Amino acid sequence: MIPSPPRGFRVPVAVGESERVMHVHDWGDVRTGHVVVCVHGLTRNGRDFDVLAAALSAHARVLCPDVPGRGMSDWLGRTEDYAIPVYARFMLAMLEHCGVTRCDWVGTSMGGLIGLAIAALPQTPVARFVINDVGPVIEPEALARIGSYVVRQEVFSSFPEIIAATAAALAPFGPLTEEQRQHLLMTSYERRADGRWHSRIDPKVGEAFVAALQAPAVDLWPLWHAAATRGERTLVLRGEHSDLLSRSTAEAMLASDAQARLLEVPDTGHAPMLMDTATVEAVVQFLTEDRG
Repeated sequence: MIPSPPRGFRVPVAVGESERVMHVHDWGDVRTGHVVVCVHGLTRNGRDFDVLAAALSAHARVLCPDVPGRGMSDWLGRTEDYAIPVYARFMLAMLEHCGVTRCDWVGTSMGGLIGLAIAALPQTPVARFVINDVGPVIEPEALARIGSYVVRQEVFSSFPEIIAATAAALAPFGPLTEEQRQHLLMTSYERRADGRWHSRIDPKVGEAFVAALQAPAVDLWPLWHAAATRGERTLVLRGEHSDLLSRSTAEAMLASDAQARLLEVPDTGHAPMLMDTATVEAVVQFLTEDRG
């Protein structure tokens, strides 16, 4: 049975002339000095990490935010606010709220890019870094695939309709049990007063993604190189069949960072959901080994 987070808290952040609040799912002993931040992908939410966070909570406090516009967090006022620099401000505000000056980071796809932006800061709080199926080169075919469904905000009359409609989108996450698939959908959709099931995501998230696709590509290698100077270990996770993080890019990441290692997740595309036992154990070991 997939556990539920033991508690949560909310962090207010000024965005433009208004204030928005981010919800954080909070695991483990708040008194521990070891803190792990887990940040999800573009259309997901912090509950994606329930299995990993439960395993890590025996060793660390684990903070799993719903990035604004998703899950239980507020929606942002403008489409252009859905961007990595804004998300990074929310994450830094969360750490300040908790009095955390040093943390490990697990970031899936978009969460990996947010982590990369923060890890590249001169006085970064990021120590060990698990970057899950994303890197300095993002394959355009994957962006096109994601863009084909991210703008759809379908409303369903029943939960079985959701299961049928999302099967293709869930398939690249890797082998999932029926319980895990149900969990991912139940935390992504909610039944509202009209009796129908609605996605827990702001439609402007999709609009911002499409707008970003039309903008000139940004060179992310300087961020990767800057993050490497922090002198801490990095674990690059890659789905064996990922269409977003190519094997050649992953190998180039390792070649330019002596502290990085690669773990390829079998029978998985973009992105590994971090629910299978082998990957969870590997991530827990990476984040806890040699800590005394």
